[in-house]
Amino acid sequence: MRLTYKRLTEDDWKLASSIEQEVSDGKLFKAYTEESEAREYLRKSTVYAVQLDEKPIGTISYELKDKDHAYIDSMTIIPDYQGKGYASQALDFIFNQIKDIKTVDLVTHPHNVKALQIYFKHGFIIDGWIDNYFGDGEPRVKLVYLKS
Repeated sequence: MRLTYKRLTEDDWKLASSIEQEVSDGKLFKAYTEESEAREYLRKSTVYAVQLDEKPIGTISYELKDKDHAYIDSMTIIPDYQGKGYASQALDFIFNQIKDIKTVDLVTHPHNVKALQIYFKHGFIIDGWIDNYFGDGEPRVKLVYLKS
């Protein structure tokens, strides 16, 4: 079974939102549930559906901050498909998409151990701690990947 990636548009907001809701636990990851939030996310970011045999199993996205800086703003894999290497493959796909970018960063919840393991495996390092990053009362760890 091979992963493929479908670029999502604003019109795909229901699909993106439904995938995020399957992953959301309200603490480690909060989904975009409102149409306006989902459309704004799809408008500002480059978002891909991660597909296994054409079935959407997750999303991965980034936002270009400038010509040398990209922010990975989401990486989700539906729970039934986690632990099979799909998130790692999706991250490799995004790295290929932004191969000329020198700095890549992201934030994740410090208790999101699965995500942290994937990010560390791909060369990210901790760059800081941010309390209440999303206004949800939860801290986030900032990770950065610096290409040489």
